[in-house]
Amino acid sequence: MISLTYSLSQPYLIQDDARLHVVWLERFSNPALFPNDLIANYLESIAPMGYKSFYWAMNQLGIEPLVIAKFLPLFLGLIASVYGFGTALQLFPVPISAFLSTLILNQSWWLNDDLISATSRAFLYPIFLAFLYYLLKRSLVPCLIAIALQALFYPQMALLQIAILTVRLWHWHKGQLRLVGDRQAWILWSLSLVIALFALWPFAQQAAEFGPIVTAAQAKLMPEYGVDGRAQFFIPNLLAFWFVGDSGIRLPLHPPVIWAGAFLPFLLRYPSALVRQVSSQIKLLVQVLIASVELFGLAHVVFLKLHFPGRYMEHSLRIVMALAAGITLVLLAEIGLRWLVQMRRSRTALNLWQRGCLGLVAILAIASLVVPAVPSIFLSTHLQIKGRVPEVYEFLAQQPKDTLIASLAEEASNLPAFAKRSILVAREFAFPYHLGYYKQIRQRAIDLVQAHYSPELQDVQHFIVKYGVDFFLIEQDAFTPAYLTPGPRWQRWLHQYQPVASEAIARLQQGQTPALAQFMDQCSVLQTKQFTVLTAACLMGVQPG
Repeated sequence: MISLTYSLSQPYLIQDDARLHVVWLERFSNPALFPNDLIANYLESIAPMGYKSFYWAMNQLGIEPLVIAKFLPLFLGLIASVYGFGTALQLFPVPISAFLSTLILNQSWWLNDDLISATSRAFLYPIFLAFLYYLLKRSLVPCLIAIALQALFYPQMALLQIAILTVRLWHWHKGQLRLVGDRQAWILWSLSLVIALFALWPFAQQAAEFGPIVTAAQAKLMPEYGVDGRAQFFIPNLLAFWFVGDSGIRLPLHPPVIWAGAFLPFLLRYPSALVRQVSSQIKLLVQVLIASVELFGLAHVVFLKLHFPGRYMEHSLRIVMALAAGITLVLLAEIGLRWLVQMRRSRTALNLWQRGCLGLVAILAIASLVVPAVPSIFLSTHLQIKGRVPEVYEFLAQQPKDTLIASLAEEASNLPAFAKRSILVAREFAFPYHLGYYKQIRQRAIDLVQAHYSPELQDVQHFIVKYGVDFFLIEQDAFTPAYLTPGPRWQRWLHQYQPVASEAIARLQQGQTPALAQFMDQCSVLQTKQFTVLTAACLMGVQPG
């Protein structure tokens, strides 16, 4: 509720991924928005069918996409919590353990930006947990429905669910790996495979108009996939490559208590009545991990054909560890209580070291519950983007809906969300996955840099005519060499567009004044402390000197 209240508290506030994958859905409520927009058309083509259909249906009920995106995470979180509790209870029929697992699951969701994004990624948690729940219940039809929904909303996880069912067809018997004789398991696997193929096939064909997916050989030569690239993948540091980012396992770091789940295999060897209550179906957690590792490796082999490898480890590992952590904490508590009872029966007083350890455990237990609930902590992980220039958004929003804005500023990525107007190019929308799309975006960026820093007005005018640009949004320091120089600034992405970026820096260092800079006052229609908006109509009306 705190997150929802915060998201509704400011007019210009949007989650980072929502500004990419939800904003274009506004065309459902206003078809005139983003006309002939390359970026919006591309994002529509790669969006899963179920995700688009859901937002379309909500819009038919009168709820605009950006509004439903504010409330959706809360409802998805509630559904996921119900299935998470039910799944945990089947693995270990102790309510307090199921509660702890569900609590840790919620902490992991709300301390990350998946659920809060309201994108297709947000749907994977309730659907995947529903799949695990019905799989444990051996409910055939609901399980198949969960697979179909996953394929429609987040296809990568549907592949993982098929992989889990495949792993479950094998078991270890007398030192050998053998196929199971469970007829229902084979029926479930066969039907799920058919359903997934039917649901995934349209998704696989959706972005065909934007060209082939980039190959590994091509990506290795592209700065976009290197360190500081838009799709950072090939990291020289091997440790970072295998454990961080889209190329790695992406180990869950929040909340820290989730790592208690790593100790469950050792505790299951501890002889106690409580351990014996752990269901034999606990092996499902291992099967999920095996399937995840297999797809993680396969995604590395086929590079981007199955999307990034990290997608197959990050979410499933988070769920498995949270479910295991709840069981672990209860088993540890039982061991601790048994020890305290023995101490009391033997009338042995606790020494200073033992008291200190108990105090530390109590503090850590309280902290693990309280700290993740502190608003300043969990809100900082939601990657909410706050609009900085409302006057710019208001001005652009008053322009015709087919307005096109060109800008090298970071703020360009926010204009579709806050002004509801199209942009020519921006770093956040420079996806280098489909070559047909990215070649156009890259050429736009190169042409924009050339026009932005050219001392010839004619070059600017040719650029305006080529792309149909209506306005330029220019930062006050945009005509300094530092603006294009690699460094801590986000503009370092522009430096990858060579040789135009280096040529622009050289001209600025030589004292050449860009044509746009010469008409900042004459063609300005709006000025703020940080930005100036130039009208292309004014620039076109000037006669080149």
